[in-house]
Amino acid sequence: MSNSSNYITAIMIFSDKIKQLRIESGKRQKDLAKAIGVDVPAYSRYEHGERRPKREQVLRLARIFKTDPDELVAMWLADEAYSHIAHDKMATRAATLLTGLFNSESSEASEHTEVPEKPEVPANRNMVSRMGRSLLPHLEEGDATTVMQHIEDESIDCIVTTPPYWRRRSQGTESITADTAQDFINELLQTMAQAWRVLKPQGSLWLNMGDDTTGGFVQGIPWRVVIAMIDTQHWHLVNEVVWNKITTSPQGSQDHLRKVHEFMFHLVKNDDFYYNDEELRRTYALIMRNQVEKNRKKSAKVKDTYLQPEELHGMVPGDVWTIGVQRSGIAHYCVAPDMLYRLPMVATCPRGGIVLDPYCGTGTSCRIAYELNRRSIGIDINGKYINQARASIEQKPLSLF
Repeated sequence: MSNSSNYITAIMIFSDKIKQLRIESGKRQKDLAKAIGVDVPAYSRYEHGERRPKREQVLRLARIFKTDPDELVAMWLADEAYSHIAHDKMATRAATLLTGLFNSESSEASEHTEVPEKPEVPANRNMVSRMGRSLLPHLEEGDATTVMQHIEDESIDCIVTTPPYWRRRSQGTESITADTAQDFINELLQTMAQAWRVLKPQGSLWLNMGDDTTGGFVQGIPWRVVIAMIDTQHWHLVNEVVWNKITTSPQGSQDHLRKVHEFMFHLVKNDDFYYNDEELRRTYALIMRNQVEKNRKKSAKVKDTYLQPEELHGMVPGDVWTIGVQRSGIAHYCVAPDMLYRLPMVATCPRGGIVLDPYCGTGTSCRIAYELNRRSIGIDINGKYINQARASIEQKPLSLF
C-alpha cells in the first residue's frame, strides 16, 4: 500500500473509531446522543461520517469512552482535513505530501509505537475490499447463498431484495427451484442466514415477497419465512409494508379476490439500527409532489381530493405504498419499481454505504444505489440479467428525478 493510501485510510477512521468505542463500552446510540446533547439521527450520522460533531462533543465522547482525548481529537481534525480535499483530482498528491511531512516530524515517535494486529480476513471473503470506493455496482453471476459466502462479515449497510416467486419457473432462470413450499422456505432461509452474517449490526434488511395460491388456498409464504427468521435467526421486524400494485395480470377465478398486493418487510438485527428519518421524509415528499402534479394536470378538481405540494413537507410515509407495476422488455418479467427500493435505501443506508441485492435480476436496486451515491453488490444466477444490469448503469450518477 502506498504512503498516500495509508494517509487516506488513517484519516478516515474517526467515524469508525467512535462506533468501535461505543460497541466496546456497551452503550447505545440513544445514550450517547443524550449525553452530548443531540438527537439520535444526528449522532447516527456522526458514526457514518455524514456529519461532524463539535470539538467539545468529541472531548465529551472521549471522557464517556475513557479513551485518550488527544488521539480522538487528532482523528477528528484529520477527518476534517480530508473532507476538504477528498473530491479534488489532486487529493492523492496532496495526501502524499502531507504523509511526507508527518513522517518526517514523527518518525522518532513512530519507532516506539506498536500497531495492533488486525484479525485476518478469510481468503474467500474479500468481495467488499476488492470493490474499493468505486460507486460502480459490483455484479456477480451465481447462486445467492454461494456468492454471499465471499462477502466479509458485517460489511453491508443495507440489503434490499425481491427473491424469486415459488412455482413460477416457466423461464428456467430462477435461483430457487424447490418443489414444495417448505423446501422453498428452507432454501430462502439459508440465504437469510448469510444476510444476517454480512449485515452490519446497525444495518437493515428489506425483503419484498409475493405469495402463492395453491388449489385455491393462499400459502402464506412471506409470513412463514419472516416468522421463521424471527424465531430461528433472531431478526427483529420493524415494519411490514403492503405494496399496493394497483393493477395485476387478469385472474379468472370466481371464488376468491384478485390479488393486488405484496409485502415489503423491514428487518434488523437489534434496536440500534441506522435510520435517516429526515432523508426519508424529503424523498417521500419529492415522490408524492410529482404524483400530485401529474394528478393536477389530469383533473381541475384535484385540489379538492389530493394533498397540495406544500402540505407534503415532513410527512412520514405510511405502511401502504401504492406503486404501479413496472414492465420490462423481458417476457413474463416485471421490474421492481424504483420507489419500492428508493425509500428503503435513503432511510437505512448512509451515503457511501453498501447496498446488497442477492436476487438483483436486471439491476434496479444497483442502479438506484448508484444514483443515490451508495455502493452496491448485485447477485443473480441469470447471466443475461447480469449483463443487462451492467448495460443499464451509466458512467456518472443520475439525478434523483
